[in-house]
Amino acid sequence: MKKLLFLVFLGFVSTAFAEAPAAYKKCIACHGADGKKVAPGSKGNAKIAGMSKDELLKQLKGYKAKTADNGGAKAIMYGQMANVSDADIELLADYIAKLPK
Repeated sequence: MKKLLFLVFLGFVSTAFAEAPAAYKKCIACHGADGKKVAPGSKGNAKIAGMSKDELLKQLKGYKAKTADNGGAKAIMYGQMANVSDADIELLADYIAKLPK
């Protein structure tokens, strides 16, 4: 049974990874493939999976502009978002908003 659950999980991760926009691949280390990992330096239980698209757009654009601050790792996010296009920000927000909470 454990092996079956593990295989189902791997299938989900593989599917999520395959459908994710290319820009999301650099998010996985801190946020996880499913967006449910609490990123280093985050305040509280800050998981990104299932956040509203509007909130994600606000945050991602804020990190790109170096004005957003949701925790101690803002410098990491500033660096990650520095070269992300507005089109990729839109794709990221749409993808992350659709991830199950």
